[in-house]
Amino acid sequence: MNKKTIRIILIITLLIALAAVSFGIARSNKAKAEGQKEQTAEAVTEQTEEQQEEEEAGPLATVFFASDYQPEAGFDAPADTLRALIRAVKADGKTIDRIVICGDYTNDRVLHDYQLSPDESVEEIRGIAKEEFPGMSDDDMIFVQGNHDRLTEQITESGLHDEGDYLIYVLNAEEDFPWKQGKKSGCLAKVTKSSEAMKEYLDDLIRKGETRPVIIAGHVPLHFTARTSSKHSTGDNLYSSLIFNVVNEAAGSLDIVYLYGHNHSKGWDCYMGGSSVFKTAGDTILIPSFNEYKIDTDTYSEETLRFTYLNAGYTGYYMNCAASQYDEGDPDKYAAADMTLTGTVLQIYTDRMIITRYDANGPHVLGHAGAGDPYKGGIDEDLISEDNYSRETQSPFTIERD
Repeated sequence: MNKKTIRIILIITLLIALAAVSFGIARSNKAKAEGQKEQTAEAVTEQTEEQQEEEEAGPLATVFFASDYQPEAGFDAPADTLRALIRAVKADGKTIDRIVICGDYTNDRVLHDYQLSPDESVEEIRGIAKEEFPGMSDDDMIFVQGNHDRLTEQITESGLHDEGDYLIYVLNAEEDFPWKQGKKSGCLAKVTKSSEAMKEYLDDLIRKGETRPVIIAGHVPLHFTARTSSKHSTGDNLYSSLIFNVVNEAAGSLDIVYLYGHNHSKGWDCYMGGSSVFKTAGDTILIPSFNEYKIDTDTYSEETLRFTYLNAGYTGYYMNCAASQYDEGDPDKYAAADMTLTGTVLQIYTDRMIITRYDANGPHVLGHAGAGDPYKGGIDEDLISEDNYSRETQSPFTIERD
């Protein structure tokens, strides 16, 4: 056998060996890929099964919110409205395990600065809740102080409350976050103190690695309206930036939902959606800018929200004006963006929260499209641009949790 033949045989042998190695590697890679595919399929199946089990088990908690349980001529009795709202929730297949009312339990055109007893209305609300959900107890209800309400024993204590699957921070009106902040002396000190206390609580939760949702239930809102301005002259929530800054900073680490009441009169929230206000992380909100030597402000800053913000839902009335204003002019001049009486349900799951607003007939738009306030010929026209009007948001709305 000559050298040339031997060389050819060696090359052929080498090629066969290389082919065998390549085939082995290919088989190994294929086996790995199939194994990975099987593992991925198993993971997807497990995840789907977990989600399915969670859906079948239901939410960890279902909380109903409303506010301003106040009678007013021309509207149904608040008891009838609340019953209708709760029954609409039940008809939609939901079982409420906690009720939170964000202040103002009675009404008086003269007495309204923390002067009226909420007790009779609180007992009425408790009675309705127990009729509709027989397993519910007094401990399953939270009552926030509004600007009409005296601080009786029926009002829930300010501060953080651990509810197991979530936390509720109660922001009562008189000492924590009052109304007429510009007009009444001592309000700046009160709001400063309560914002510092809130920061301590929220910072502590962050340090501990808290993952549960934090619900802040107050009465007075955070956003700018004509009620804060020189056109109303009380600086109603003049110092809200102190609270907003604390909440917005903490919302970088915590799942926070802020609910309020109060603004159900004279269309102050028209640009925000009237009786149905909803904003969530990434949305813009107008926050009053204040000077401690002035009782009001016509200026504000545009801030980007890092938390969910909405009104709890009004159960007494919306857009009341003096009878003479209706009698002497066109009632349409006092018609707001949305005037529907509603309540709101928050369902908490391990990986998400679902928010649904209800009127007496069932699910209602969560956030109505904004419009100008018609009160007094357009009271906020020179203050708030159409660029700041809210967009419509439908119910239900899902907030994904990390």
